[in-house]
Amino acid sequence: LEGSLTAAQVLYPLMQCTDVFFLKADICQLGVDQRKVNMLAREYCDAAKKRFKPVILSHHMLYGLKEGQEKMSKSDPDSAVFMEDTVEDVERKIQ
Repeated sequence: LEGSLTAAQVLYPLMQCTDVFFLKADICQLGVDQRKVNMLAREYCDAAKKRFKPVILSHHMLYGLKEGQEKMSKSDPDSAVFMEDTVEDVERKIQ
């Protein structure tokens, strides 16, 4: 496995894990596809002797809004409703 990972494959999970501590998250509620990153955050607590570990709540992936779409995706803006969507965007997406 050593030497077969790209820099992105190593650094991106570390950046996601860092977010847990930067945001001072007590509870991490993400899709099951993010479970490894959340568990990395908990394991880091052991290594760093942090007293409180974040609680991990993993849920199944949510289907995308388009017919036949297996999951929502940030890369496909019409597959999900986002907090910053306008009222018009939300109405168009759910019709």
